[in-house]
Amino acid sequence: MSSYFLFLLLLIAALSHAVCHSILKYNKNPLGVLGITSIIEIIIFTPLVISVPFPTPYIWLLIITSALLHGFYRLLVIFSYKFGDLSFIYPIARGSSSLLLALISLIYLTDKISLVGFIAILIVCSGLFLISYSDKLKFNYSAFGLGFLTAIMITTYTLVDGIGVRHSENPYSYIYWMLLLNGIPTLIAAFFFKNIGLRKIKKEIFLPGIAFGLLAPLAYGLVVWCMQFLPIAYVSSIRETSIIFATIIGLIILKENTASKRIIPSIFIVIGISLLYFQI
Repeated sequence: MSSYFLFLLLLIAALSHAVCHSILKYNKNPLGVLGITSIIEIIIFTPLVISVPFPTPYIWLLIITSALLHGFYRLLVIFSYKFGDLSFIYPIARGSSSLLLALISLIYLTDKISLVGFIAILIVCSGLFLISYSDKLKFNYSAFGLGFLTAIMITTYTLVDGIGVRHSENPYSYIYWMLLLNGIPTLIAAFFFKNIGLRKIKKEIFLPGIAFGLLAPLAYGLVVWCMQFLPIAYVSSIRETSIIFATIIGLIILKENTASKRIIPSIFIVIGISLLYFQI
């Protein structure tokens, strides 16, 4: 598989992911948006799961675990964005998860990470953390804690999905079923609360929900597919170019005052990603 092609796919995934989180951060009913998203995912992937072999019991265990983790992650993201800017929480969550995945890959997984590759991952993580610390305002401990908790969830479901797609007899069986089911917990939650979610439907959540429902599977489906060919830590770090897109969106479109102070640290991310490209 061409390294250029894989790199391009991860950049597309990164941009899609940044747009998704921008939609979520600035919608008044994010749980409703995710409810619509889950419905769109079910519509898209129900016919696709019929076209692939049925997963084995072991793969089903991974799929169900992944769905629960993704559901909790999505709810945690909604809660986190109530405490801080997109351009603060997003780097904490993504940077910490990249570092954790690199360390776990070196210690526990069979993935081979070169010295240059590991240094590149550290550079990417440094850039992500510098973006969060570049704000001269009082440090937001609540947002940082929630961002790091989100990072743990990202690390966990990424490892589960990386193992799942690699051990499945047909990788598309895992990917399609995982993308079909990972929104179910959020869909259930969207009907649970009285004043938010799908029990309080307004027309302004439909278009964002549909957009999220199309972009989210693209963003993460491409990532899981690439894990077949690249070390999980490399895939995770390259995908974090999304923070550059998120910072630009925060600065130009969302008008976040602090976003402009996070442009220079993005250079670290670009350098790290460039080094990673020559390692794949």
